[in-house]
Amino acid sequence: MTIENFSNRRDLVSMLEAAARESSDNEPVSVYFPGESRPLQVYPRSVRSHPKGGVFLSGRYNDRDALFILGKEGLRVMKEYDGDIVIRHSDFSVMKCRWTRMVARKAREDFPQFAPTARQNGRVSVAFGDVLGFAGKAQLRAFKGKAGLAFSRQCIHQLESLDIHPEDAIDAVTRITFQEGYEGGYAAEACHLDAPEQVRTMLDAGYTRFSLEPFSPSLFSLREKPKRELLDKVFDVPWIELKEKFELMFHRYKGIRVDLGPVRFAEEEDTPEPVILMPGEADVLAAIGMLGDIIARVVAMERVLVEEGRRDDLILEVSFARAEGVLTPFELYFLVNELLRHDVRVDFVAPGDLTPEHWAVARNTGLAGLSGPIHHIDAIPLETSGLRFHGVLQDISYLTAMQCMADKAPDMFRDIWRRSRNLLEQVKEESGLELPVQKFPSDKEVSDNELGGLVSVDDADLFLRHTMRWIFAQIDEHGRRYLRSGIMDFIRKHETEYTDALVARYERFIETAAAGQTNSS
Repeated sequence: MTIENFSNRRDLVSMLEAAARESSDNEPVSVYFPGESRPLQVYPRSVRSHPKGGVFLSGRYNDRDALFILGKEGLRVMKEYDGDIVIRHSDFSVMKCRWTRMVARKAREDFPQFAPTARQNGRVSVAFGDVLGFAGKAQLRAFKGKAGLAFSRQCIHQLESLDIHPEDAIDAVTRITFQEGYEGGYAAEACHLDAPEQVRTMLDAGYTRFSLEPFSPSLFSLREKPKRELLDKVFDVPWIELKEKFELMFHRYKGIRVDLGPVRFAEEEDTPEPVILMPGEADVLAAIGMLGDIIARVVAMERVLVEEGRRDDLILEVSFARAEGVLTPFELYFLVNELLRHDVRVDFVAPGDLTPEHWAVARNTGLAGLSGPIHHIDAIPLETSGLRFHGVLQDISYLTAMQCMADKAPDMFRDIWRRSRNLLEQVKEESGLELPVQKFPSDKEVSDNELGGLVSVDDADLFLRHTMRWIFAQIDEHGRRYLRSGIMDFIRKHETEYTDALVARYERFIETAAAGQTNSS
């Protein structure tokens, strides 16, 4: 769609608002100014008035994303943003502001509906990562209206390894929500946090949901240890930090019956047996050995939020999602109960794959809800109607970019795939990843038409995600990260194809989740 022959700013804004009503997909509108050879590409849903005057809109100019301000050049708000006048017409000028960190931050201040929040509407929310920063449009198309959204689920370790500033991820969501006119609210989630300084870093960057993950790889192996080893492990618990004694903690739980009531998932379901906890000596010793140090570390991490006066504004989760096991219902009860004794109000716990017993514990310990794999998205028991579920989807932005690249830029795809295979042994040595390089065919073995099949090989996503750090770090003779820049430029050029491919993948996740829920019921 194109717009031309408008006389003044009011005329142009009216035409853009009409385009927003007519366009279901918010495709850019080409605005042609008299005497200008290049159009201003405008996302029609982004048009909005600023309280201090001027009209703001999001779009592109010279194939680069930007925030535009329409108004008189002496307007106060024009001086508050960093930009340049690129067009003058009739009663207004157009100032172009690159979506820099400062511009995105200022936009969130002036339009708070596009800033992250901890407020969650509804019983279900979904979090998805987007390390490339271009997946937001697809995420909105796939999930808007189906769940609360937690964009920017960012692993702090991945941000560090890729040299990405934590605020850059939020800036990307600011741009996309402004562009799409989405005012439904969203959370920005910091995940895999295991130290107070990491919590502070993500808090300062503006994140609103904190997923603490202070566990060790051998966490669940303690359950299999004999009593002597369990007692030895008890000495490793930081009792002084916890201001606690082993005997008191032990006898709070050993042999104590806790009746949690039944858990029912559907009206027609027969009332199941009540969930009862009665931990024995080995259960309590294992829980203390496994979780004593974790409790102390969560207390220290939550203290950062309290000291900053932000605890009531944020969501706090303790996650075991990446651990090689699942918390038992008693271990979940022990963890939450002990955190409460230390004045830590944890909102969500991700114990691993969820069971009805986990929901019974959540209901009886004051949790806001549970987190888990996306296939639990519709599995909230009737008896826990006040609780919420937070589903997590893996970050598929890079995998999808490679899928599109195989079709649209085969030479670039081959270069990245080849380098990724060459780097796999180094990655395996540093990360412990166990994937044989032979599992991923050489690009030389397939034609251009068959390149897309390489992305569909089992574990291709795991392979690409683990090698991405080294791909992004590749530099040319000028010190430029040319592969990283090339990937970003490719997505900008093929945004429509990239978005469509991401939506298709997300919809398959939703269909799979629904099918899994149907089968389980």
